[in-house]
Amino acid sequence: MIDAYFRIPLLVLRLGGIPIKLQSVSIVNRIYNEVLTFCFYITIVAVTMDSEYIVEDIKESMKSVRLISAGVVDVWLHLYLR
Repeated sequence: MIDAYFRIPLLVLRLGGIPIKLQSVSIVNRIYNEVLTFCFYITIVAVTMDSEYIVEDIKESMKSVRLISAGVVDVWLHLYLR
């Protein structure tokens, strides 16, 4: 009964790349998660390097700092939930 009740939310989560209530995770899903994690961490590094590169323009620096702060929170959540 519970599987029938939560069929649509489980489908939406699985389409988003979150393998919930599966017996085994496919290799494609594992590769997808690893590539997504790699791209996420590279983006955080690139934004940090960009903020260090543009120190004379305060507006652009503040945009980068906002992205870095949000990225740090996301990294913290990722490492905590992993």
